[in-house]
Amino acid sequence: MSRYSALDRFALKAATKAAELMMAPANRREVFDQFVMTVKAVTELSEHMRRVTFHAPELASFALTGPDEYFGLLVANGRDLVMPADDRINVRSSLRAMPEETRPDLRWYTIRAHRPETAEIDVDFVVHGDAGPGTRWARRAVAGDQAGFRAGGSAYRPPSSGAVLLAADETALPALSAILETETRPVQVFVEVPDESYRTDLDAEWVFRGSAEPGAALLKAIQDKALSTVDYGWACGESGLATGVRRHLVKDRGVDRKAIMFSGYWKVGSARM
Repeated sequence: MSRYSALDRFALKAATKAAELMMAPANRREVFDQFVMTVKAVTELSEHMRRVTFHAPELASFALTGPDEYFGLLVANGRDLVMPADDRINVRSSLRAMPEETRPDLRWYTIRAHRPETAEIDVDFVVHGDAGPGTRWARRAVAGDQAGFRAGGSAYRPPSSGAVLLAADETALPALSAILETETRPVQVFVEVPDESYRTDLDAEWVFRGSAEPGAALLKAIQDKALSTVDYGWACGESGLATGVRRHLVKDRGVDRKAIMFSGYWKVGSARM
């Protein structure tokens, strides 16, 4: 018997169908595992990126749905972690039912690497001040700290053949890196970051935002590129960047909107839960 109510299952099915009318299909899961993880190690990858390695026995049997697998990180800055009930598909509903004084913060991150043989995952955090609860927690994380895990899904699901375009900003670099490790065909890759110091060794067309609106420099780079065709697009990062790339591909290049996966990881001036 499912742990979720019939109403929850119906709502998920309806939401999935509605999303697939507007964008490329994602990789879905039926059960959203939830458990507590312990920080095993912390590694400074660069001045802007911090890797946290988590361990939990449940990670030994956890299965990824795709290369850009994301999960809900549940953290309690400055207090003990209390996990929400796991009997709802929409974890936000479970969080809203909790008393404010024990309710953990929820933010979504990419699983950069999964090692089931040691029951570990690596999660790369872009650290940019104390911009949100996830960043605050990651900046202070040390071995032995605990955080909650809530399974999500993955977005990258291209056809087996055809031309692929990938567009990302700094917050989507972990997902983009994971995708490029599994993708064997030639792909067009565009990355927008604040400045040169954010650049990594990824083979991509890099553009620097500077003081411009997020997405403006990246969109111009794509518009100026002579692309023969785009059979599948993946655009993730700041909300305006993701929607701007999608709009250009659909309206200016005639790409089917159902062949484009786009996701706003964050939005200027807003927090994302």
